[in-house]
Formats: sequence, structure tokens, C-alpha cells
Amino acid sequence: MLSVSRIETATLASWPALETVGDGQWRARFAASFSGRSNSIWCLDPADDDNAEARLAALVPAYEARGLPPLFRVTPLTGRKTFAMLETGGWQAAKTSLVLATEIGETGGIDATARLYDATDPAFLAIQARLQGFEGASLETFTAIVASIKVPACGIVIAAGDDSPAAALICAQTDGIAMLYDVITAPAQRGRGFGRRMIATALSWAAENGARHAALQVQADNIAALGLYLAMGFTFRYPYHYRRRPETAS
Repeated sequence: MLSVSRIETATLASWPALETVGDGQWRARFAASFSGRSNSIWCLDPADDDNAEARLAALVPAYEARGLPPLFRVTPLTGRKTFAMLETGGWQAAKTSLVLATEIGETGGIDATARLYDATDPAFLAIQARLQGFEGASLETFTAIVASIKVPACGIVIAAGDDSPAAALICAQTDGIAMLYDVITAPAQRGRGFGRRMIATALSWAAENGARHAALQVQADNIAALGLYLAMGFTFRYPYHYRRRPETAS
């Protein structure tokens, strides 16, 4: 079973921020407010737990200078003293997600309707933008993040019967782990099996490229997606959520 530390490290390697500031085993990440995981403070070792209040006070201005709300990503690797400081300091909990993982066994190969792209291919980025609703600054930042991925990454699209994009995702591989990101199915195509076929294709591509495990993140209230992933053999590994400084909490 993949450890929390190994998944978190793989996530950092496969989904970069545009800027990162290190402080011991803490990582302060910045990416123009695109996604919490690229715009929050991470801790990679619960033992790095001293002077949390002072360290946070030193990092908060870096977020404010970039016009970003200070966020702390709370995972099982967050130290107890750090968590207690967030609690007593009134940092408010927001948006819980779940990390799921699976061992990649025998796969069924690439789906006949799948199109595989380099993740930075403008044609793939345009499909993702259309399905996700990215435009303007959000599209620019998304494109910049994908361009910054330094590990093997594939854009996968499953086509509907009329050859239009039905579903898309990014699969990035590091340390033998395939990390799945930006999984999306067109609203009109949901419930028709496109997501299952896309995930199966991603696992096949990952296995062909040496991965032995896969992991992904899903919002805790996305019941349909959770049902799909669990049915495909993913299992729950750990939750995480964000803590937002009180004056920036909505």
C-alpha cells in the first residue's frame, strides 16, 4: 500500500506550482490562485512541527503580496502542534478532499476511441479548457502549470459517438505512481461510461510506461466520482482539507 508520504511527494513532483518557497519540510506554493494544491502551504513530515506560529507569520506576507489567501493544506503529515496552532489561531476549515489509490494489475489496453496527447499539446489544452470552463487568467495559469510538469505526462481524451470530446484527464507519472488530474466528463455525457473507459485507458498507459500504482484526489462530496473510482478498484488512503486564515475565510 502506498504511504501518505510517497503519494504527497509524487503529487508535488507531478503537479508543480509556479513558485515554491521551502522552509524545512514545509513547502509554500504559489500559482495565481489556480487550485488549492498549487496555492497552499504543505508539510511533508509531521516531525517538522516546531515554531509553527512564527513560520506561518513569515509566510503569510508572501501570499498577501501575490493577492492570494493564505491557505494551509492539512494532511496526516501535518504535525500535531501545527494543527493545534491552526485551531487556536482560528484558521477555518474549507473544502475536504479524499486521496484514493490502487495497485495497477492487468489492464485492458487503450480504448479504441481514446486520443493520447502530450499533456502540453495545444489541442489537448483546448479540450480541457472547453470541458472545464477555463478561460482568461485561469486558462493561462493552467497552461503554465502543465508546461512546468517535468515528469512524463499524457493527456487522454475519450470521444463520443459524434467524435466530440466526452471526457478528458491528465496522467502524470513519477516514482512508479500514475497521478490522475483534472478528470472531467462533459455534462451531457455523464453516466454513459466514458469516465470508466478513460480511467481504464489511463491505467493502461501508466502500466505500459512502468507505473505500478495510481492515485488521485476527489472532493469528498463528489459521490458519483467516488462511486466510479471505488468500483474500479481504488481504495481510500487519506483525507485532506485546507485551513484558511480567519480574515480571508468566506
